[in-house]
Amino acid sequence: MDNLELQRILLANPFSTHPDVLAALAQDADLQQFAAELQQQERELEDALQVPIPPMLAERLLQLPQQQPRSHRRWFTPLAMAASIALVSVLGIQQYQESFATDLGSHALAHVYHEENFMLSHTSAQPLADVNLKLADFSASLQDWQDEIIYARYCTFQGVRSLHLAVKTDSGYATIFIVPKDADLSYSEHFADDQYQGLTLAMAKANIVIVSSNASDLKQLPKKLTDKLIFSA
Repeated sequence: MDNLELQRILLANPFSTHPDVLAALAQDADLQQFAAELQQQERELEDALQVPIPPMLAERLLQLPQQQPRSHRRWFTPLAMAASIALVSVLGIQQYQESFATDLGSHALAHVYHEENFMLSHTSAQPLADVNLKLADFSASLQDWQDEIIYARYCTFQGVRSLHLAVKTDSGYATIFIVPKDADLSYSEHFADDQYQGLTLAMAKANIVIVSSNASDLKQLPKKLTDKLIFSA
């Protein structure tokens, strides 16, 4: 695979876990920098898109032209343009996000490695109410959760919007991914590499992927999540 093809793959998915891409990144500092810049751009775009949308906004926008006299519609044009740009951005991400990881475990490990430095530099105590606002997008909530959550950010698994959490533990922290069932990745109950271990819980409306460098976290967190992470009907 030549450098042009590698760059094409990274443009489509900066977090690609294709073996050829990972091997090339390990040997090419320029390609590493290229991938890092693309990953940062994707994070910034995800940040820009994480703006709460008021209920019924779309319906109200569609009704405005009929409700407003023609002379008072000028403000609508830039608003509609901004909404269109945001929509195109979202669709663009969905259309061009390609991943060569075929299972949840390898995709989760790739996320952990690529997000590690960024995550560690952005950790802070996350109020449970704020975390539950994000979990509401997945019809879920954490009830009576006691462990400190230090990171909560949307991410993508095979182009499907997911949630990346980091929970403080006795050994440091563990990563938890909330991945909707429609992510086109095969189920992997247990997985590991030289640094991390992980497991996947198949829950009502999502797969919950836990990754940690400490085996004790994988013994404690599954039971807590099974008991405390509640999905609505």
